Amino acid sequence: MALNRYRPAVKGYLEAIVRPLAKTGLSPNHLTVIGLLISLAGAYLFYRGEQFTAALVLLFGSLVDALDGTLARLTGKTSRFGAFLDSTFDRISDGAVLFGIALGNLVDWKVAFITFMGSYLVSYERCRAELAGSGTLAVGIAERAERLLILIITALFGHVDYGVYIVAVLAWITVFQRMWAAYQRLR
Repeated sequence: MALNRYRPAVKGYLEAIVRPLAKTGLSPNHLTVIGLLISLAGAYLFYRGEQFTAALVLLFGSLVDALDGTLARLTGKTSRFGAFLDSTFDRISDGAVLFGIALGNLVDWKVAFITFMGSYLVSYERCRAELAGSGTLAVGIAERAERLLILIITALFGHVDYGVYIVAVLAWITVFQRMWAAYQRLR
């Protein structure tokens, strides 16, 4: 939730990057797919134990992930399917990155699984609560951007294992924050 406050500040920069892309005919969904492929490459690098390189790849992938929505808005190509595709590929990316970290023996697979569950529940709760009528449920201390940034920073220093532990704790705190917010709004 903390990083979402900076979206308006970076909007102009993202649009400046996207304008030339819009002229190429690249669609927002193309960028979504490219973002997923970059994340999968990062996951593979974690599997190989190359934390620093994986972090740089994920950092680049995060930028690409931020561009698809900007491109959609700038070109008037927003769609419900595009939003669905982006969200689905974000979940695949999150799972793949944690799987790559666990498969590379950078953290115990049980910790990766607990982190995976918490991360997925954060997204699931928002979706489910909003469908039930809660209004936008963007609450909690660790939305996707924060969780990914923690993994990137800790991997840059060669300690992605610490990042996974931190993300696990923060994701589960966010799960309970969203559960409480949904309870307050939907009861």
